[in-house]
Amino acid sequence: MAIIGIDATSLSVTGKGVSRYQHNLLIALAGLDKLNCYYIFLNKKNILPELPRQGNFHYVRIGLLNHIIWDQFQLPRILRKYKLDIYHTTSDSLPILAKTKIALFIFEIPDYRIDLMSRAGHNSLYSKISYKYNEILFPYILRKAAVIMASSQSTKTDLIRKYAVEGNKIQVLYPGVSVCFRAPGDDMTLKDTRRKYNADSGYILHISSTDPRDNTAVVIRAFGRARQESEIPQKLIIAGNVDPQVSGLERLIAELNLKDRILFTGYFAEKQTGELAALYQAADVYVDPSLYEGFGFQVVEAMASGVPIIASNVTSLPEIIGDAGILVNPRDVEGWADAISRLLTDRELKESMRQRSLERAKLFSWDRLAQETLIIYNKLFAKAL
Repeated sequence: MAIIGIDATSLSVTGKGVSRYQHNLLIALAGLDKLNCYYIFLNKKNILPELPRQGNFHYVRIGLLNHIIWDQFQLPRILRKYKLDIYHTTSDSLPILAKTKIALFIFEIPDYRIDLMSRAGHNSLYSKISYKYNEILFPYILRKAAVIMASSQSTKTDLIRKYAVEGNKIQVLYPGVSVCFRAPGDDMTLKDTRRKYNADSGYILHISSTDPRDNTAVVIRAFGRARQESEIPQKLIIAGNVDPQVSGLERLIAELNLKDRILFTGYFAEKQTGELAALYQAADVYVDPSLYEGFGFQVVEAMASGVPIIASNVTSLPEIIGDAGILVNPRDVEGWADAISRLLTDRELKESMRQRSLERAKLFSWDRLAQETLIIYNKLFAKAL
């Protein structure tokens, strides 16, 4: 029996990709493994979703002071206290002196994120210190990890090309998609959702946040151009925690005279997953012009909901989407406008892409990810015996 620690300190009802990964991995592992002993470390400041309860799962709530203190002072004591054989984390940084075997899951290398956040003005003193800390420690962490799990072949390629990590040390494990994201059951549900958002003629869906790589301005400009060129009746719905006033999007919308055609829904918390699933299902198309994605949870959720996809032709998105979507340069406003117009005016194309989305989404399973992760745990433990 292995004693396995899992870093779930990002887990929160308001969490995004990493939180979603941690939550669904725990649920799937609980269904698979009743033998190994798990210590799951949680941030006691976070509001947590429901977690699996069983005899071999032990939850430890941690008071995190800050990122650096946790890595270099709190975590080493925890690794010793619980006598962990394996520690599974998604962190860009780890304790310098820890002797525990590290299973490291990497969604994306930090280079792009730090560069984009810096250019977007996220340059507080703490941010600068944190960026430098990650920059210094990340190459060391990659060497220290016993195994690296990458969220996509694109991320694996980045690790090999930029950090000279040996390819046989990296395994690609695709995250999954929740079962709540599925094809709509009936037309009435779609009509009710569209009526709820005052979009009876349909809508284009985009999910945005405070992260500049979401590239939301391109969506708005392309939507405005598509309306001019094709007179499409659909609205644009932007979900997520982006603030249109703070981000400058409100000013852009006013300049393009689109105020009555664009709706911001706000963020959907964990308990509102059903509402988000309905929002996907009723969409005519999902657009994602992201500048960088290590995996792309939203496009997979949209595909599982049977929504046609238009997405960026960069980083991991072509790999994840395959032939299930239209791929466009993320900075090509005209290209995005053309793709939106073509998809919304060609019923045959739209239906074909809807079917491709549903088929492609079958590749992404939390149970499969948990099975592959458990195999890695068992191999690491066997080497330690």
